[in-house]
Amino acid sequence: MSHDYDVIIIGSGAAGMSAAIEARLAGARVMVLEADDHLGGATRNSTGVVYACNSSTQKEKGIEDSADAVYDYIMTLNQHAVRPDLIRAYADECGPMLEWLKEKGVEFPTNMLVHSDVTNVQRGHTSKSFGLGIADALINRAGALGVETALGTRVDGLIIEQGKVVGITADGTELRAPSVVIATGGFGNSPEMLAKWYPTAAYHGERTWAVHRDAPFILGDGITLGQSVGAEITGHDTGLLNPSPCFDSRYVEAFLPPWLIAVNEHGKRFMAEWESYAVCGYLINEQPGQRCWAIFDHPTMVENGDDLSYADPYNSGLAISSWEEITISREVEKGVAHRADSLAEVARMAGLDAQAVEETVRRYNDDVLTHGEDRQFRKDGNGHALTPIRTAPFYAVEVRAAIIGFTAAGLDITADCEVRDTRGKVIEGLYAAGEVLGCFHGKRYAGGGTSIGSSVVFGRRAGTTAARHALAAPVPA
Repeated sequence: MSHDYDVIIIGSGAAGMSAAIEARLAGARVMVLEADDHLGGATRNSTGVVYACNSSTQKEKGIEDSADAVYDYIMTLNQHAVRPDLIRAYADECGPMLEWLKEKGVEFPTNMLVHSDVTNVQRGHTSKSFGLGIADALINRAGALGVETALGTRVDGLIIEQGKVVGITADGTELRAPSVVIATGGFGNSPEMLAKWYPTAAYHGERTWAVHRDAPFILGDGITLGQSVGAEITGHDTGLLNPSPCFDSRYVEAFLPPWLIAVNEHGKRFMAEWESYAVCGYLINEQPGQRCWAIFDHPTMVENGDDLSYADPYNSGLAISSWEEITISREVEKGVAHRADSLAEVARMAGLDAQAVEETVRRYNDDVLTHGEDRQFRKDGNGHALTPIRTAPFYAVEVRAAIIGFTAAGLDITADCEVRDTRGKVIEGLYAAGEVLGCFHGKRYAGGGTSIGSSVVFGRRAGTTAARHALAAPVPA
């Protein structure tokens, strides 16, 4: 044979395995290459939330939704500074995509359907077995179809002949195919890549860390491979950053607790603290010094600090609270968190304007005690009544948006997932999907589940397009 496979896919997360399934169903001989020692990529360790509309799960719960509503929401959230063709494709295909996953055995119970964006519609479909369930279902289906896989194989080059990508190299070995799909994920574990492509995250230095910090190959290989053949890299300084007190324990959390208030260095609130991670991290990074301080009192912390309903609303078991008493007390002893018998003193310890902090807390307490609500920022209590901040000792903890949920700089593609070069021309034989893309997510993350959702939607498209190209390609002599 003139080539080893019809389609070679680099990476085995949701994007890679979705591409493999569709390419195989189209009749292509498919090989998936994975640098790690197991399949599944970052998907297997995620909460397994998939963002979709007009699904059978929503209908079962009596929720009316539409592709038009999703399209309008994502475009508006990003002030139309995103690709309309890709957003339209996602809006139209996310519902069928969820049913496609269900057909593969992934369960999305109605009681695990959540609000995962900043609308009043529940679109966050949580897999019953979380990310591992999604990964396993895709892996098993690909295996049943005869997709071949190779673990511990880190691709280090693309073979290009006469302007076309015709294969890959890995540790001195060549594999040839008319179509190659890059689905290598992001670059959250590469300080060099972060400095270049996500400087807002790199700004926090050693305090910055990736949710998938234990995944050794989230290093931006897709960007490196794409650049080697002239691919355009877009989406500079975009991604998702979640709030963190930056303790050494580094617990994975996506939200601040609803029972504290966050103030900037001027001592003023600037958001509803129990805000979706679709906007929370961005709001923190817009403050002076790209940071804020959590202010709360001792009784409230003792009563609520170990409540994981805010840190892990999907009940995935992946989160542990940074805000419980034992953790905060330890950080106070280390000098990382501040504690004092008055608001003015704890504000001064944190370097804040004491009078401003006192006035901010006074106004908040008045809202809570007199009116029973946060009249300024409309924060809800996640099912609990809001509590005032009035009983010493008081605490101040610095918070930064320093947990990398995902990175969103990467390759540019057409609506058919063909990779484009720096002049906008398609690089024949090269396709991409998943977190390696830099052209889908805008400056604001639409909501929980759009990362996995877009990986599956565009992974499927990439697999179909790659197979069509490979099977139509003339066989070299």
